[in-house]
Amino acid sequence: MITTPQRQDRHRGHRGVLPVVMLALATVVSAVASLNVALPSIARDTHATQTQLSWIIDAYALVFAALLLLGGALGDRYGRRRALLTGLVLFGAGSLAAMLVTDPGWLIAMRGVLGVGAALVMPATLSTITSTFPREQRARAVVPGPGSPGRARSSGCLPPGSCCRRGPGGRCSD
Repeated sequence: MITTPQRQDRHRGHRGVLPVVMLALATVVSAVASLNVALPSIARDTHATQTQLSWIIDAYALVFAALLLLGGALGDRYGRRRALLTGLVLFGAGSLAAMLVTDPGWLIAMRGVLGVGAALVMPATLSTITSTFPREQRARAVVPGPGSPGRARSSGCLPPGSCCRRGPGGRCSD
């Protein structure tokens, strides 16, 4: 295949797409694991019952899974970039609001908002990669993608864990 200067210029900006898409994907995946580390502090700060703690953990995954296909359909209908950006804005706003609430009910609701944002982000990431990169570069662009969630899931515990001070028994303390 002959590459013309015009074709090379068109694909030069693709290097920035992959890290942005992988960071977005890693963010939504790490939201599941990161909460488990902070759970003792959340329980203490919000005075949540065991049932409420279960909902705080599960609200994100439940809403995310329930809306994943709809998020993909909205991305197809209104544009991948728009879905990705809308999802990231919702995810960021929900994360900020979740940091500020002290009531377990509101925290459960904010985790649901995070799930809505994640349901828009996740399908948009892979479709962005496949539509942005030419066929001959697509395999190299897609291969790092599936590994990104695994790394994010395992490293999702590091930031909240490092924010907690260790008390007796290795638990987070104030």
